[in-house]
Amino acid sequence: MGTRIGVLPLLAGAVVTAALVAVGPAAAVAGWWSLAALGLAGLVSVLTAVSHADLLAQSPTGDRDAHVRERLGLVPARLSGLLSVVGRVVAAAAVAGAAGTYLWPARPAYAAVALLVVVTALVVAPPAVPPAVTRIAWAVVLLTVVGFAVVGLAIAPADAAVTVAAGAPGTDDPTGVLSAAGLLTLGFLGFERAGTARTAVPVVLAALLVSLGVAVVVLRQLGGPRAALSPTPLRDALAAADGAVLDPLLTLGLALGAVLVVRALLDGALCAARDLAEHGELPGAARHHALAVAVLAVGASVALAPALLAEVAACLLLGHAAFVNSAARSLPRHDRSSWVRTGCCGLVLSVVVGVNISIPALATAAGVLLLGGGALWAHRTRAVT
Repeated sequence: MGTRIGVLPLLAGAVVTAALVAVGPAAAVAGWWSLAALGLAGLVSVLTAVSHADLLAQSPTGDRDAHVRERLGLVPARLSGLLSVVGRVVAAAAVAGAAGTYLWPARPAYAAVALLVVVTALVVAPPAVPPAVTRIAWAVVLLTVVGFAVVGLAIAPADAAVTVAAGAPGTDDPTGVLSAAGLLTLGFLGFERAGTARTAVPVVLAALLVSLGVAVVVLRQLGGPRAALSPTPLRDALAAADGAVLDPLLTLGLALGAVLVVRALLDGALCAARDLAEHGELPGAARHHALAVAVLAVGASVALAPALLAEVAACLLLGHAAFVNSAARSLPRHDRSSWVRTGCCGLVLSVVVGVNISIPALATAAGVLLLGGGALWAHRTRAVT
């Protein structure tokens, strides 16, 4: 997650994450206004990706928070790393939980736990898979989501059978744009891995286009209120479009995408934990970190619903993005890849969107900073003394 990777995993990972965990909850809080929220989420992603690319150009290192440590100091780097680790673990739990509702609707928690256990084993003892196989898997995931959008757009929706009361979940509500944008950023905050702004910006735009198609299909076929009530909005939208015969292919593609995304998220969490450990911020060896990450992900997927996990993960990762953008604010004009002050703009938007996701998500993020930051400070103090 901290190094430059191919365009296809970035694009497919963003699309499947948004489709699994963000499109339905975003429609629930904003209705058709969630399409505007999608554009705002993409803007936050572009600004953060460009800020990260500009920082890497000045300090090319594998340590994801080295630029934060160098420019903001030890404590901000500690908190940024903490948000990165916990945010990615919670995001993995959210993706696994959402995939579980498609794989085993009667027992989604069981399916989520099984998926997390399998993926953790793949992370700890990765098999020797040819790169071509991985690229094919990502391509299958992307084609699945694109195929869903094409089918849903090609078939006219059925007329609504009932009227919905004003103010019900899923009705069009412009006041829910910021909350929906926060949820939708969950699929778009990994584009700093593209390495350069020239690569990141086109991929973000492509991911936005595909995700926009998915959101339009869900809203067009189901409507906001039905999407708000559905634990599997893509499956229900496909059935509403008279495409239920394609459901096994949709489920298979989403399950494969969930495995790939969860693996990338857990890998990223372990990389961030390793960076903290290398600077004396985190105790234990790598195997202890892997066990802690797995236990936290499994516990979160069992205890909380995927929608709430998505809110918490988005708030945590937007906090991490705020630190990255804050570090980029100090770059002079000749060290930036564009005339736009991406650091300042990205910092403001990350904070504004993050604090407006939901009160439980904001409270959880504050708790992570207070408790986790205090624990890391205590460990650092004991190590020094």
